[in-house]
Amino acid sequence: MALENLTVLIVEDGDEYLENLSRFVPGPTYRQVRSGAAALSALAAGDVDLVYLDMRFDRIPRGDLLGDHAAATREHNGDPLRGWRYLENNQGLFVLNALHAAGYGGLPVILAYDFSREAARLKHLQARYPRLSWVPDAVTPEAIRERMLEVTQS
Repeated sequence: MALENLTVLIVEDGDEYLENLSRFVPGPTYRQVRSGAAALSALAAGDVDLVYLDMRFDRIPRGDLLGDHAAATREHNGDPLRGWRYLENNQGLFVLNALHAAGYGGLPVILAYDFSREAARLKHLQARYPRLSWVPDAVTPEAIRERMLEVTQS
């Protein structure tokens, strides 16, 4: 599939990916949402070929974060602030899980996160989410373009 025929859903809490992809990786139609719930709604509306997902969501209301804050707090020695930070720092994975649980596991996802030092974590995630790929935050437009083509043609 050519980039010009792709519809990419960007899930991020800011505008950086939308602005940069629109400017430096022209061709696809880009749509943006800012939360996991909004991503599910956008996918239900259809016409999405690829999800470009941010990992960290620290600029949306806490009530919009997916995940169990009480459980995250318990896992962090009862510290509610650390529980919120955990949900924010790993929100992309909570969104990924929600997409999979809602039946969108066959949709390719590019997660913007640097897994270069976390090979075991990536291997575990790709075993659970076979259509998962990644790019680091510091990535060239050419590498993003190649990754988009790679994941949509597999």
